[in-house]
Amino acid sequence: MAGKDFDRESMLHREAQESGKRQETVRSVFQAVEIIGRTAGRQPGRILVTIDGPCASGKTTLAEKLAAILDAAVVHTDDFVIPHAQKTPERLAVPGGNCDADRLVREVAAPWKQGDPVIYRKYDFRKDRLLPAEKLPDCRILILEGSYCSLPAIRIYADVPMFVKTPWKTRLERLERRESAQSLQMFHDRWIPLEDRYFEAFGLPDGECILYEQGGEAD
Repeated sequence: MAGKDFDRESMLHREAQESGKRQETVRSVFQAVEIIGRTAGRQPGRILVTIDGPCASGKTTLAEKLAAILDAAVVHTDDFVIPHAQKTPERLAVPGGNCDADRLVREVAAPWKQGDPVIYRKYDFRKDRLLPAEKLPDCRILILEGSYCSLPAIRIYADVPMFVKTPWKTRLERLERRESAQSLQMFHDRWIPLEDRYFEAFGLPDGECILYEQGGEAD
């Protein structure tokens, strides 16, 4: 994403944030289901739910619970990280640059909203390669979860944009349980600062996000 594009997209998000729209907050899965259900009831066609938020905040768990209740499909932004060769200092200096938003829109968000079949390839971070293509199941609701799914190029397709807010102490405990010492250090040195820069650049969560506040549930 070029710097000029980032400036334009960041400006659009700040304008939306300053529009005065009141942020809606939910604290349970069933409240979130109700909001998604209202949207599906008044809007024809497919519904795209995005779940953004910092690492270890509970995005994946929330997506899985919603999918089970709503019979929805789930796609993870972790499957759209840019390949290692593209992780240049210049690319990572762009807020959200760690996400291959162009590929995510081209393979998932755009065809989904257009009513077309969605065939996409997951990126294997450890092997640094794309996996064989797979097709999303036929359903009405798609949940896109993971950091960077509120990038403007993706956000314009979202019908229900959500943002998970969880106390830092809870997030840190989760990371310490599930990550090795080396991986945990990488989160502190690299991934968390990249996320924080992205949230700050785009003013997230903004007034258009449904804020999902939780405490210490398992991630």
